[in-house]
Amino acid sequence: MAEPMGKSNGVRRVKVSSQMHLRIPRDLYERYGFGNEAEVVPTAKGVKFRPVKTEGERCADLPEVLASQGLGGETLVQRIRSESQRQSIAIEYQSEGHER
Repeated sequence: MAEPMGKSNGVRRVKVSSQMHLRIPRDLYERYGFGNEAEVVPTAKGVKFRPVKTEGERCADLPEVLASQGLGGETLVQRIRSESQRQSIAIEYQSEGHER
């Protein structure tokens, strides 16, 4: 069971099982929308866990991500079309049982 480590920063300590399993506290699991998979992201200070986004969530985030890169107008529209098509091809490829 997770124990609060610090009240001000929200850091929690969880046990690592002998099979290297970690338990995500229920409130965080529900708050951040975790499902059956999580991404483990290496950072300069350690690792970060985040829920795996669905195809729809990735597509919904695309305009914001590209706009944050300074794209706008017709360039933004063309890039969204290109990225959406590329992601659809990658998803189709993976759904056929192939690994990328």
